Amino acid sequence: MEHIDWFDKILTVSGTYLPTIRQEVKEMINEYDLAHGGTKPHKYIAYAIGSKLIKNAAIKAGGIGGLTSIPAALPVVGSFGTALIGGAVDLAIVLRMQIELCYALSVAYDVNMDDDELKAAALALVGFSGSAAAAKAVTAGVLRKTVDTLAEDYIKTGLARAAAEVAEKVVPRLLSKWYKFLPVLGIPLGISVNVATTMMIGNQARKYFSTWIDGDELGRYEGE
Repeated sequence: MEHIDWFDKILTVSGTYLPTIRQEVKEMINEYDLAHGGTKPHKYIAYAIGSKLIKNAAIKAGGIGGLTSIPAALPVVGSFGTALIGGAVDLAIVLRMQIELCYALSVAYDVNMDDDELKAAALALVGFSGSAAAAKAVTAGVLRKTVDTLAEDYIKTGLARAAAEVAEKVVPRLLSKWYKFLPVLGIPLGISVNVATTMMIGNQARKYFSTWIDGDELGRYEGE
């Protein structure tokens, strides 16, 4: 596990930005609410802000995917340079973006969790999304139950160890991006794959966090 303890560092660094993330998302919510005269229910504000957060994160991740695929198109550097430089940089930056996207979505949906619980949930979402089991979690209830179970286990075992365990699952999956070895073609594919994976994690996170609504409020929205 020691060779991938960098994932724990990503989680730790991202955690230090939680207050800033909370402030920025709350400002987005307030601006949206003011722009619509305070007439929109929280459900719709959360969805609109969530969509914006996912879109912005996907665009940034796509940009990183394009930049880190460039070495494959360069003379001499080629595939070797991409494997050593692009793959490592892409993996670290995009995973951090995806974890912080989960944090931001929790704020958009007004989910109150302590920092360790939120970090554990983000780890679970990043590790779970894209797995074979994720395809079976078609409902928010199934997804939430699965993520909650994983997050509880991560807290019991410790977040540092949990981060290493998640990395052992996620890293091989992400490093199997053979397209990075294709000159020129690797650039658009790097962009599209990063966009797709970030949107997938964002949508799974939204599905998970949006279930944190009390029964009365949920019933009121469904009746509209």
